[in-house]
Amino acid sequence: MKSDIQFIKEELSEIKHILQELILHHEAGGMMKLSNLSLHQFLQDEPDIYTLDDAKIVYRCEKPYQ
Repeated sequence: MKSDIQFIKEELSEIKHILQELILHHEAGGMMKLSNLSLHQFLQDEPDIYTLDDAKIVYRCEKPYQ
């Protein structure tokens, strides 16, 4: 009976840990979504620093790093 109780406690501890991790991931996702929504208008009104042409530039090194 003691071993069964110990096994149940260990399993509950593992479940608790997994639930805490899930809650943290859920909270982080919520914060990122809120941040995206709150910054949307600000970022939309800001001018673009780079153009699409800037993104097309490819930098090449004459000698590869050794």
